[in-house]
Amino acid sequence: MAGGGKHTPTPKAIIHQKFGAKASYRVEEVNDSSQSGCPGLAIPQKGPCLYRCHLQLPDFSVVSNVFKKKKDSEQSAAELALEKLGIRPQNDDLTVDEAWDEIVGRIKYIFSDEFLSAEHPLGAHLRAALRRDGERCGSVPVSVIATFDAKINSRCKIIDPSVESDPFLAISYVMKASAKLSDYIVVSQHALRRKNAYPSEIVEALATHVSDSLHRREVAAVYIPCIDEEVVELDTLYISSDRHYLDSIAERLGLKDGSQVMISRTFGKASCGSECRLYSDIPKKSSDNSSEASGSSNEDSSQIKKSRNARASYICGQDIHGDAILASVGYRWKSDDLNYDDVTVNSFYRICCGMSPNGIYKISRQALIAAQLPFSFTTKSNWRGPLPREILCLFCHQHRLAEPIISSSTAPVKSLSDIFRSHKKLKVSGVDDANENLSREKEDTPGLGHGFRCEVKIFTKSQDLVLECSPRKFYEKENDAIQNASLRALLWFSKFFADLDVDGEQPCDTDDDQDIKSPSPNVFAAPPISQNEHSSESKTTNVLSAEKHVQSITNGSVVSICYSLSLAVDSEDSSDGESPREDIESNEDMESEGDAEYSANCEPSIDLIESNEEIEFEVGTGSMNPHIESAVTQMTVGEYSSFSITPPDAAEALILAVASDTVRIRSLLSERPSLNYSILLLGVKGPSEERMEAAYFKPPLSKQRVEYALKHIRESSASTLVDFGCGSGSLLDSLLDYPTSLQTIIGVDISPKGLARAAKMLHIKLNKEACNVKSATLYDGSILEFDSRLHDVDIGTCLEVIEHMEEDQACEFGEKVLSLFHPKLLIVSTPNYEFNTILQRSTSETQEEDKSGSQLPKFRNHDHKFEWTREQFNNWASNLAKRHNYGVEFSGVGGSGEVEPGFASQIAVFRREASSVENVAESSMQPYKVIWEWKKDGDKKD
Repeated sequence: MAGGGKHTPTPKAIIHQKFGAKASYRVEEVNDSSQSGCPGLAIPQKGPCLYRCHLQLPDFSVVSNVFKKKKDSEQSAAELALEKLGIRPQNDDLTVDEAWDEIVGRIKYIFSDEFLSAEHPLGAHLRAALRRDGERCGSVPVSVIATFDAKINSRCKIIDPSVESDPFLAISYVMKASAKLSDYIVVSQHALRRKNAYPSEIVEALATHVSDSLHRREVAAVYIPCIDEEVVELDTLYISSDRHYLDSIAERLGLKDGSQVMISRTFGKASCGSECRLYSDIPKKSSDNSSEASGSSNEDSSQIKKSRNARASYICGQDIHGDAILASVGYRWKSDDLNYDDVTVNSFYRICCGMSPNGIYKISRQALIAAQLPFSFTTKSNWRGPLPREILCLFCHQHRLAEPIISSSTAPVKSLSDIFRSHKKLKVSGVDDANENLSREKEDTPGLGHGFRCEVKIFTKSQDLVLECSPRKFYEKENDAIQNASLRALLWFSKFFADLDVDGEQPCDTDDDQDIKSPSPNVFAAPPISQNEHSSESKTTNVLSAEKHVQSITNGSVVSICYSLSLAVDSEDSSDGESPREDIESNEDMESEGDAEYSANCEPSIDLIESNEEIEFEVGTGSMNPHIESAVTQMTVGEYSSFSITPPDAAEALILAVASDTVRIRSLLSERPSLNYSILLLGVKGPSEERMEAAYFKPPLSKQRVEYALKHIRESSASTLVDFGCGSGSLLDSLLDYPTSLQTIIGVDISPKGLARAAKMLHIKLNKEACNVKSATLYDGSILEFDSRLHDVDIGTCLEVIEHMEEDQACEFGEKVLSLFHPKLLIVSTPNYEFNTILQRSTSETQEEDKSGSQLPKFRNHDHKFEWTREQFNNWASNLAKRHNYGVEFSGVGGSGEVEPGFASQIAVFRREASSVENVAESSMQPYKVIWEWKKDGDKKD
């Protein structure tokens, strides 16, 4: 399609055209506490991440305003500079004819005397061309101009957007435009030369600046044969400053000279540490739009299709024909010297791996074989590696797709009747029945309050829809919805690359697959790597025996391991077809006599290919090689284990991507080696409390506790409430969602971060919602200290707080809150330790249970100092109430009080029975610091 299009040069692009490298941008972070969204907050806040740009030009400098994005600050600075220069950016609504005219004008400028000395890669190419021999002197390959001049490239895209994926089109358009300059430019096959020689004084002046530092250097490159069956191998380019480097590449490709070399766009910067390009033969296409004889045209088309280099095309996203060379060599803006980096076969396979979302995750974690993209996003704290949204943006950038469009929405997902119904006791006769009933409630009951959903859309740069991902699930937090939707899109994309970078099948959520639409699935070519005819399934023996080790690492646990992976080929590899030795060794029997004898006789050749001194992953999310996860879940901290598998053919590319000596590793792979795993378990953190509860209850226990307290608050007709240990204000937040009689709400906590979050939330809601609340205060202080301003309130709440103290401190809090704070009603909740076994089992449904019954449950949170059984909690609360003239009743949420093991969260409600209240002078004890205070407009004092 040769349609017109809009092209508006940005202010930064105009500055670049005028000043090039003389324009220097410096972006700084700006901390603006006024943007924290909560006026009056006494805690210093960084606020949103803002940026300001300083632009230095030769004669003056400007400073932009602050922006949320770095690129916006840079554009603002460039715009201010243009205003100072008196230049107004014009909207170039270019037609196709105007685009042609601009290409012609640009080519003429490129071959002018002025441009010859420009600090521009093309300037260096022109100067190098003047050092070419004979008739090639001053002849510049057209591919160089089409590749390295951004203005020409952008105008070519106006003529035909297909230039984005077919660089040959840009070459043909440059050739056509140059033909219009017959009195100025000499056009030969894929090369341009100025008709009249440059003035001798200019050429002589340039010759004096040529660097002699580079005489003849060997640069490592990778040769990629067109035929898939042939091996990708390491190659060498011989380059020097007195010869155009494209001529050296052409020589290696068997071409006449550099004018026949096609240059791809850059790629692989994040994968191999340098800017790589692919170099190949320019395809034999007709350079004009005239129709050839149908038979000849079909023959040419067939030949071009046959010559397509699948592997080279795959890694650069453009059609490459014939053999290709992957190299990092070329000119940059400020130097005539050639810049170069060695590129190895290892680099090639790393680039291949990094083309897929799974590979991006592997590379970012520096564990190409051990790690893999998780199939589920749990919480930000348990996710290891770049977040799904970051990976998706990088993936789209690498494949020249538009920035992902991510939109979230909210909807009410639970009615009030559902909320109160969830607190009814379950009428069941045993634990299994209770579990079944809870599971049914989990399935049938929608979420609480407002949930977040997210939709992700991916478009090409020409706005063709590639993927639309709309998961139906609701999430309590907006970030969780965004990350899960992004992950679902990533997993869909990963299916195209599964043969290359996945070791083991990843579970797939088929329900979510129904929410994915892809009208343009052919945007990506299937990876042509490791698609062998004979596949070999990995074989493992049982990892540590269940009789020997109690299985205690459950889904949701975060484990830390040290591991190494090596390839081994037995020197006495028998010809009877036996597979390599496959076994598991614990640290107790590694040095057994039998093993020593085996080692002495076989003397295997072992090559280390990947290792990591410490890496963390979350069990049950698919973030780690399944062989490693299977072994780790049956180990104990400090234990060592090793085992061997026969690597599947699909793993060959991954092994080569981590191998330092690809020649040797290829040799080992041809001998069907074993892949040896050695693992040391360094540490384990159990599943987070939030994760365990979310896996078993819906709505989560945290929401059920809040709703339980809310129910009592509404029934009490109270006007004042203090939330002891308010944290981020989840209870105070919920109070504002429903009409209550409360007029004063107070929160106390020792976490400045939590109090800041609570203040921001309350500020938004109190200034937007119509409610009875007239004042709100947040205090920074310990609930173990008494503050007389909180004496004799109507209701005190303390939900899931006391277990974060030492046990004696929890007892001290109980004494002080009832004797000094003296609320009319106090609601205290804490985990029921006896319920932990069920919750911990809920995160490991696929694992065998400990039938011996000897394993004691762990605390729900690593920060918990203690957790009480029902009997311990009842004794504490009953004795406390008796001493301070309170009545107490027991209940809970999650589960049932009528069946074992009771409620998941046990709750005590204390009611003051004394008619008189002990007097406490208001000014006598006020250790708490006011962090934030709000009053309704009519109640504010001057």
